[in-house]
Amino acid sequence: MRRVVSVLVALAASVGPAGAAAVCTGPIRVAVVTPTTTALALLGIQAANGVRFAADEINAAGGIAGQQVSVTVEDTAAAAGTALSAINRVLEPASDGSGPIAVFGSPISPLVFTQSEAIRKAGVPFLVTATNAGITAQNLPWLFRIHVHDCQLATLVPAYAVQTMHLQKPGIIVVGDDYGLGASKGMQATLAAMGITPAAATSYAPSDRDMTAQLLDITDKGADGIITFGRPGDLALVLKQIRQLGISLPRLGNTSLMAPTTMANVTDDEADGAIGIGGMLPQSGDARAQAFAAAVEAKYSVPADNFTVAYDDGMHLLKEAIEAVGCDRAAIRDRLAATSGWQGLLIRYTADARGDLAHTLGVYRNHGRSPQLLGTVSEAGF
Repeated sequence: MRRVVSVLVALAASVGPAGAAAVCTGPIRVAVVTPTTTALALLGIQAANGVRFAADEINAAGGIAGQQVSVTVEDTAAAAGTALSAINRVLEPASDGSGPIAVFGSPISPLVFTQSEAIRKAGVPFLVTATNAGITAQNLPWLFRIHVHDCQLATLVPAYAVQTMHLQKPGIIVVGDDYGLGASKGMQATLAAMGITPAAATSYAPSDRDMTAQLLDITDKGADGIITFGRPGDLALVLKQIRQLGISLPRLGNTSLMAPTTMANVTDDEADGAIGIGGMLPQSGDARAQAFAAAVEAKYSVPADNFTVAYDDGMHLLKEAIEAVGCDRAAIRDRLAATSGWQGLLIRYTADARGDLAHTLGVYRNHGRSPQLLGTVSEAGF
């Protein structure tokens, strides 16, 4: 058996570029650098759970090229300095001189930007879900995004509002940070290209607990629908206050409108009918996806979300790359950059010239607090 494994490992390495691939001779080290404390902890834990769940599944099936996967998780908290220290710690070679074969970055864009130069110097594949469109515009060939991004949402959310929901004067309300304000600017540009002017475009501070003034401004200006863009915590408040104010307008936004953590903090009536577009939620997928969601929650007591799905897919994609080209980082990078039509849990992944791999978004509608998949929309050209 050991001889068979050795032959398979050698064959896997030999298919990479001549002289580039290296046989995997020890545990395959993978690092995850993401928030596991502070207000961002839930997002980070859901991300890390995706990598850990996939690694456990892979190890139970025999590992990668005969080797077990070892996952290290480092907390970035919510600070740039902590994020930089975390990436430097995981890139530090072990006592045997080995380093991680790949690093999974967090869903939080400012933290990923902070870590990019360390990744460039180390020359290690870096798989992230951070949604700022500029993440993959850094000319960093080691970086790959395994989740849809804000530029796609800024195009597809307002397009769906006008073309499918037939809104002609939507109001926009977003969280007032780089994440939300950038999305608002992009959505307004998309609406303008379709000849639509929003009734109002407003925002709230990330720490705000009362959005009634902004919501009333939208309705007072004659909006025929509300487009939201935020995170689960603040969008739960927006949904609550829309109902408290007796506003019955259609609601559309990113998939935080139906994320499990949002649904845990609203009533059926507050959630019902809201439509979200974005990363894929396993709870509303096929039987295999629903089984995945149930297994993740049973194992970690934390619900799987769209980021959990992306990181689980990313770990399995990394496995495929290593099995094809061995444990040479540059060969793995090149293999990831050549990804075309790779089937994940719910969508296919194809690498574009910037390193973005996800180009298909789910469209969901809340039935009470249960999101139902209406279908998918794709970025132009994919």
